[in-house]
Order: sequence, then structure tokens, then C-alpha cells
Amino acid sequence: MSAEALVLALTAVVRPTSAAAVVAMLSTRHPQRLLVAYLVAGLAFSLAVGTLVVVVLGGLHSTRASTAVRPLFDLVLGVCALACAAGAWIGWLPPSRGAAAEQDSWMRRRLRDLSLSRAAAVGVLTHLPGLVYLAALNAIVGTAAGIADGVLQVVVYNAIWFSVAIVALVLSVYRPTVSRDFLEHLASWIRRHLRVIIVGFCGALGGYLVVRGVLGLDHVAS
Repeated sequence: MSAEALVLALTAVVRPTSAAAVVAMLSTRHPQRLLVAYLVAGLAFSLAVGTLVVVVLGGLHSTRASTAVRPLFDLVLGVCALACAAGAWIGWLPPSRGAAAEQDSWMRRRLRDLSLSRAAAVGVLTHLPGLVYLAALNAIVGTAAGIADGVLQVVVYNAIWFSVAIVALVLSVYRPTVSRDFLEHLASWIRRHLRVIIVGFCGALGGYLVVRGVLGLDHVAS
């Protein structure tokens, strides 16, 4: 698997929204059924998006066009990541307390009285493709030996991305309280340091992608 995609997958393992969803499901009487619905729907959606991107980008007929698209995509994603870092640095991100509270209330309403269909919807909503996933897909396309290899890398990436819910599903049979308490503490810590995390992570990711995109375009031009 692409080393870059692997690192990006590890950075996306724990996020406050997905952790909150898993904790809410672990707090119910039948967490296994909800977690299965969450995983099946979320994985189906994410794998479909990832496979589509890999097939479309990997199936370009012109070799030169293919090598030009990837660094350009890196450059665009890098600029977006740097913009996120700058927004967090000057205080635009994360959202204000009022907006954050409204978003938190929205998520809490979705997690209240969870049904199988609602758990499935939350699985999709908490794993919508973002900068990290798109950057990982671009890295996968650039290193895959073919379409089949690219799809396999997408499957591995998603297995890592959903690993918290997968582990929680296993632990829900034996140690549901332990996994729930751990996730609550971890999500709480991330929320307290979210601005610093955004600045550091998006700044590093954006700088790396911009440099790689510029070097890639320069190589194509030469």
C-alpha cells in the first residue's frame, strides 16, 4: 500500500464526530446491531466513492494527461489544506462556540433513540470524503500497479479508517464499558485541542501537497 495513503489513513482513525457516534451506540441495549448498520452503510458509501475515483483517475487513456492531473490535484488539495490551517490560526476555525454548540446539538439529535436506519445514516455522514481521503486516493492512484491494486488499497484504507468502529463492535461483546470510556476521554481531549490539531495537521499536509504538486508539474513540463 502507498506509504502516504497509509499515514493519512492513520491520521483519520479518530475524529470527534465518529467517536461520539460509536460511544452513543455502545451506550444502547443492542450496540452490535447499530454498529453493524453503521459500518455497512459507511463502508459501502466510502468504498463506492473511493473505487469510483480510482477507476476514473486510473483509467485515463493518455499517460501524459494522467501524470499532469495528479500533481495538479495535489496542488489544489494542498492550497485548501493551507487555507484550513490559516482559518484555524486566525480563529475562523473551528466554528464559534454558538455554531459548534448548534452542530453538537444536531449530532446529538441524530444519535438520540438510534434506529438501524439512523445508525446507517450516521455511518455515511461521519465519513463523507474530505481533504485527507481525497489526498489519500490521489496517492493511491499514483502508486497503484493497476485498477485492481488501487481498489485493494482503497479497501485497506477504509479498514483502517473504520477501525475504531470495528474494534468497538468486537469489544461490545466483551468489554463495552472500557471501549466507551476510552473513546469518550479521547474525543474530549481532541475537542479541547482541536484548533492546535487543525493548524498543525493541515499546515503540514498542505505544505507537503503543495511542494509535491509543484515538483510534479515541473517534472511534467520538463
